[in-house]
Amino acid sequence: MLTLYAKKNAGSVAVEAMLAACGTDYEIKDVQRDAAGALPASLFAVNPRGEVPTLVLPDGTIMTESAAILIHLADIFPQVKLAPALTSPLRPRYLRWMLFLATTIYMSDLRLYYPERYTADAAGASGIKAKAAAGMEKEFEILSDAVGDGPFILGAGMSAADIYAAMLATWAPDVAALFKKHPNIKTLHDRVAAVPAIAKVWARNGM
Repeated sequence: MLTLYAKKNAGSVAVEAMLAACGTDYEIKDVQRDAAGALPASLFAVNPRGEVPTLVLPDGTIMTESAAILIHLADIFPQVKLAPALTSPLRPRYLRWMLFLATTIYMSDLRLYYPERYTADAAGASGIKAKAAAGMEKEFEILSDAVGDGPFILGAGMSAADIYAAMLATWAPDVAALFKKHPNIKTLHDRVAAVPAIAKVWARNGM
């Protein structure tokens, strides 16, 4: 069985949604900080960085990094058609936008909400936040242009990249404003969130 170390409304949401959409058996280990703010030793035992998502495969192999996990799951469950085949002309586009989401919007989110992690000077945190917010706005514009009439990143068919993008959209500092400015991102999000299996994951995470 697949085991996912997760936190509510964290980066593990996309992986949890992907597992649900694949229709496979999996176990969720919800990670919570203790009264002192420390993460459990069980998480560090499988991921020395103490981060979620962390996925333990049936053979004990450990995967980290949300984009890598999503790509792997889509490939080992080809029947759900959440990724283009290796030889599909859509495969390069799929990989491009999966990695774009991981290395731009996701990272901007981290700098926006945890600026203290990116400076040794507390006085610099506000500047990091401001730069991250501006960067995220531009990155969502790029994503919106990529989606176009969509309704998904690859066109008519939903992929793991859309699940990832839908999660990241909910992390925007003003989701309503994002959806008003980029209605195609709202459409993408709403279609992903309407998938019954994914809707349950969204609800479990309070989204």
